[in-house]
Amino acid sequence: MREAIGTETIFKAVLVFTLIFAAFVAVAITYNKAYKMKNETMFILEKYEGINDNSLRIINNYLRNNGYKTKGICDAGDYGINSLEETSYVTASGSDSFYYCLKPNEKSGKTFITIKVFFRFSLPFFGDLFTFKVTGETKGIRNF
Repeated sequence: MREAIGTETIFKAVLVFTLIFAAFVAVAITYNKAYKMKNETMFILEKYEGINDNSLRIINNYLRNNGYKTKGICDAGDYGINSLEETSYVTASGSDSFYYCLKPNEKSGKTFITIKVFFRFSLPFFGDLFTFKVTGETKGIRNF
């Protein structure tokens, strides 16, 4: 009888470890996808020299074609993108959900744009558990 209880306990421990490992792998994969999208968005903003219709149209097309659908809350004062179909942005109030956030900062004659994209941690039976943000800042873009 003692061996049966020991085997059951070991089986439960292995099962818990397997679930924790699967959750870790799922988070790593989704974080990697969000990080890649953040980097591509930064590249587009640098290439097209800031926030304009061309850069927003290309960013929105890239995100839409890669299946990006996660929304998150932007900080107050950031520019938030409501729709991946349009090239317009609104100033966030701190409580609305957006696909991604942009915040230009001017320093010594250059503009640095901080971008935030979001990713979700979800499990099949539990649904969406957490929404995380991935942030990055572009290189300095000269002001003309």
